[in-house]
Amino acid sequence: MAGGTVVVTGAATRIGREISIALSKSGFSVAVHYFSSEDEAEELVSMIQSSGGKASLIRCDLSNSEAVPDIISKAESALGPVVGLVNNASLFSHDDISNVSGISWNEHMEVNALSPVLLISELTRRIPDGETGSIVNILDQKIAQPNPDHLSYTASRFAMLGITEALARGLAPQVRVNAIAPGHTLKSREQTQSGFDRAQSETPLGFGPSPIDIAETVVFLMQARSITGQTIFVDSGERFLARERDVYFETEG
Repeated sequence: MAGGTVVVTGAATRIGREISIALSKSGFSVAVHYFSSEDEAEELVSMIQSSGGKASLIRCDLSNSEAVPDIISKAESALGPVVGLVNNASLFSHDDISNVSGISWNEHMEVNALSPVLLISELTRRIPDGETGSIVNILDQKIAQPNPDHLSYTASRFAMLGITEALARGLAPQVRVNAIAPGHTLKSREQTQSGFDRAQSETPLGFGPSPIDIAETVVFLMQARSITGQTIFVDSGERFLARERDVYFETEG
């Protein structure tokens, strides 16, 4: 597949940025999707291009289901046929059973589940005859260790786990569908550095995954022609800790 176009959602910052860089270094053209991080997205595209790679910018609000499929057509127009998709973007807002609402539920499902499905549908509709495609969905180690926090978010991750397996069956042999479930990789806005360091040090391996670890696994799955329907946990064993609450609440203070 090297040399084809891959769309990466939420590509401008954090894990998405490392995924985009790793894919470019592996010979893929990268469609950098973003919504609000325009400066970072422009900087990333410029960096990829200055390094000899091919990249383009695509802005889209993933909560706008009517606009989402256009991401694929815009990437195709800019860089050529899309043969890969990394569903990396996600909404991550806290709720639990005491305050969950239809609004929070629907917002998480629209961005974290519906938009990936619409992108996959458009990719499969446009993929050229004779080409094979690869899709990687970025999930969360919470799917192996659910807790009551971030209820709507967690439900959306479980939805994508089921979709990954269902579409791996339904889209074979032309398109492979896999997933990655990262552990606690980057500090959140609310988290202190000491809380983040503690969370990573408490994993069975004694350290947490890095964005580069996630990116390297994406590249592997993008090219692994005999693998479909798999979820790889890149979490340093975090899922084995069986936390009763979200890691933030257990490592702060």
